[in-house]
Amino acid sequence: RAGTPRPIWNAASQILMAVGYVIMAIAMPGSLYVGSIVVGICYGVRIAVSVPTASELFGLKYYGLIYNILILNLPLGSFLFSGLLAGFLYDSQATRTAGGGNTCLGAHCYRLVFVVMAIACIIGFGLDVLLAFRTKTIYSKIYSSRRSKKTSSVSNGQ
Repeated sequence: RAGTPRPIWNAASQILMAVGYVIMAIAMPGSLYVGSIVVGICYGVRIAVSVPTASELFGLKYYGLIYNILILNLPLGSFLFSGLLAGFLYDSQATRTAGGGNTCLGAHCYRLVFVVMAIACIIGFGLDVLLAFRTKTIYSKIYSSRRSKKTSSVSNGQ
């Protein structure tokens, strides 16, 4: 509403999400709670902003397909980052036990996972800023058409 393109809001949430992951990687008392809250809020912002952004940039003709592709990132990212990456990095930090398993105690077990996630968020921030610059003309047209509709309705007495 304030004239800020939606990709800028996505970029802001990405950089805050990176801060949340760094807070979790620091592993001070309570940092896991604070970092989880920050990351969770940022995920909510990303979901709320990405869906209308897709409709503004690609239109509504194939919106169902585009929406499903956007929502596909949730299980796919969860599988890749939580299942594969986090499991692999945890196993690399863990020590082998006599029973054939791995065990890891302490903050260092997931520190590298949080650092990798922060780096992924910084890359996402860069891509969101690039998208904002590439779509600047589209958003200026969107906001100017909204302003002209608002002024025409006011001048018509509606």
